[in-house]
Amino acid sequence: MRCSLTADPTGQLAYDKKQATVRAGGFAIRFVNRSPVQHNVTIAKGARVLARTKTIRGASTTATANLPAGDYVFYCSVDAHRQAGMQGTLTVK
Repeated sequence: MRCSLTADPTGQLAYDKKQATVRAGGFAIRFVNRSPVQHNVTIAKGARVLARTKTIRGASTTATANLPAGDYVFYCSVDAHRQAGMQGTLTVK
């Protein structure tokens, strides 16, 4: 199973989706960032960070996570990108 996210290629502080769904257990987080601005994907439950990709620019990366069923948030932890709206909901079923 894989969760795929892409950063806005024009440099806007946004992912290509605000919601993603994966099955419970292990899965890959595939992140593509073709923009000139550095971004990453961080998955958290409350204040606890559970998984994170590398922070990249003009490249792609993959990380893994192993999560039980529930709702999580994914966001970019670079600077104030999350506060500017670069986040979404990850549903694990």
